[in-house]
Amino acid sequence: MKRLFSSLSVWLVLADMVYGFGLNLSQSMSLQQAAPHQADGLAVTPDIAFSGLQLAANGGMILIIGFGLLVLLQLNRTVLKQQILSIGIFRTLGLLAVMAFTLPALWEWLWTAVSLSQGKPVVNLTNPRYLVVALCQPFIAALCISRLWGWYRLHKTAPVVPENIPPVV
Repeated sequence: MKRLFSSLSVWLVLADMVYGFGLNLSQSMSLQQAAPHQADGLAVTPDIAFSGLQLAANGGMILIIGFGLLVLLQLNRTVLKQQILSIGIFRTLGLLAVMAFTLPALWEWLWTAVSLSQGKPVVNLTNPRYLVVALCQPFIAALCISRLWGWYRLHKTAPVVPENIPPVV
């Protein structure tokens, strides 16, 4: 139950990223079908500049951040089971991408709390999807930091196996 509760914000952000990419893909397809053409058959606006490149950039971001979030889910599972996850260069880069994605949200929510304490209206409730994702991001940052700290402690307490002892026959 602890693993499910701690990873709920990660799953919500992953689902929102996939949903947003699906919306972006459907809008890109509808733009290509409804693009007005001139007399010579060319589109008035270059569709690749407005739909294709945006779709590629959004897809790349989803691949990078999604991979990092999946690594965070693996790290969450193994640390809660008191197991050590081997973290190589790609997993490290994925976790760094997650931290780069979520730490600014932690900073912004700090300033939002300061502004709310002064009575300023700073939270927009018109789009609840964005609000839920914005609320999940600080929890993801805290989860990443706490699980990396737990992973570090597991490495410090793990028994060290000497390499130069001959095997017992």
